[in-house]
Amino acid sequence: MSLNAPRLSLKELLPRGIVQTELHRHLDVSIRAETLLEILKREGKAPLETRIEDFREKTVLKSPMSDLPTVLNLFQTFQKAFVRAEDCARIAFEVAEDCYREGTRRAELRWSPSFVSEFTAIPWEEALEGFADGLEKARSHYPDLEVGFIGIVSRDYGIEAAKKTVQFVLKHPRQFIGLDLAGNELQWPNHQFTEAFAPARKAGFPITIHAGEASPPSEMWDAIDRLGAWRIGHGIACIQDPLLMRELARKNITLEVCLTSNWLTQCVPTIDAHPVVRILREGVPVSINTDDPGVFAVTVESEFDICRTRLGMTDDEVRLALSAAHQASFIGRA
Repeated sequence: MSLNAPRLSLKELLPRGIVQTELHRHLDVSIRAETLLEILKREGKAPLETRIEDFREKTVLKSPMSDLPTVLNLFQTFQKAFVRAEDCARIAFEVAEDCYREGTRRAELRWSPSFVSEFTAIPWEEALEGFADGLEKARSHYPDLEVGFIGIVSRDYGIEAAKKTVQFVLKHPRQFIGLDLAGNELQWPNHQFTEAFAPARKAGFPITIHAGEASPPSEMWDAIDRLGAWRIGHGIACIQDPLLMRELARKNITLEVCLTSNWLTQCVPTIDAHPVVRILREGVPVSINTDDPGVFAVTVESEFDICRTRLGMTDDEVRLALSAAHQASFIGRA
């Protein structure tokens, strides 16, 4: 098909029995700008005269920053919003509602207890209660929306905090559908968390690991072999290792790819250099995701649009990616 030919919508391309699914969206960095500014003003963290247009200019990235750690530092603005349980409930509801309005009917929202409590000291249980209330409200408003939480172990808070987070997630299996490891891959490599993830792995709990984003393919191997990853967040470094791509295909380990994020964090030099289509054509299951809409201002549809108009992803390949996301979802697993 010509890249300039009329295109079918994502909804029209969905295979029978498949719903639009997002596997990789950080709840704690997907807050609506209006909500974030309102809370910051209430808490004295932003001047009352701040205009929403000016605030967006400071929080939404439109061009690449120097590297992933620099982007992670920007996230501190979002961390200051998790003050009360009712704030968490509002945020969770609005993020779920945004997913629904974009056409997503199955959404996995991930968040880190250490991250959300760092600046506000909100107790983890209180944050979870608020977030869970928000999801219940979303389910009530949108009965055909399936949504669940993935608990993030944040590398940057250290090994003991990682162990605590794993135990917290395992303690709440009704609220959490999976476990993740995120943060600075280069400073905190995956092998350091083998012991922390052992209880989840032993319990057969669904695991996804950020790896191969700003790190080499060896981190993806460790995610699989040492941490028991069912899926890989980002994972674009696999393009450097043909054997790894064959292993991902053989084990049906789905990559949670986030194109705009990878460009803005300079994990790829340009959007046009993104390897997602080449990876897909090697037989690796690939899903398309937003990562952090609060910072990157993207949707699932806009990310697919990049794949189709700039990277040459065909309609059949779009269907493969839509199916891969649906089938790899942790929602509904025993």
